[in-house]
Amino acid sequence: MRKLLFLDFDGVLHSETGQHFERRELFEKYLHQMPQVEVIISSSWREDMTLTELQGIFTCSVRTRINAVTPVLDEGFLPGGRQKEIELFLKDNNLDANNATWVALDDISVFFTKGYTNLIVVDPSIGFSERDGEQLLAWYQQALFIERMIKTKAVLDKF
Repeated sequence: MRKLLFLDFDGVLHSETGQHFERRELFEKYLHQMPQVEVIISSSWREDMTLTELQGIFTCSVRTRINAVTPVLDEGFLPGGRQKEIELFLKDNNLDANNATWVALDDISVFFTKGYTNLIVVDPSIGFSERDGEQLLAWYQQALFIERMIKTKAVLDKF
């Protein structure tokens, strides 16, 4: 089962008023604790930079885990727009709840439908924090648990 993290930059990897990527090191610290997670860039930065350029923002150990960007939709900045871009990415890659689990890390909740459960909302005045990191780790542990349960069920179904 693939484990995907859809990553925004502005308000996440740096606060609204801070230096660019001031929170990247903390984010990477948590990402290193989740070795099976693939990062998909959902940030608007993907509109102006290539995937290789986006990868270059991160340390070498993280670059290889940044695999793709979400498609850009005209309604991406409208309510629910980023969620639609993520859902289109999932559809285009034949991913669903049977073969993947995902979470979005973003500072703008209006880009997602109200109550969207695959979202960790970051405080843009701070950027990525320990609290956000702990939420990511909890999501990852839950994903690992679900994966184990699916494998266990598959084994039991054979009997």
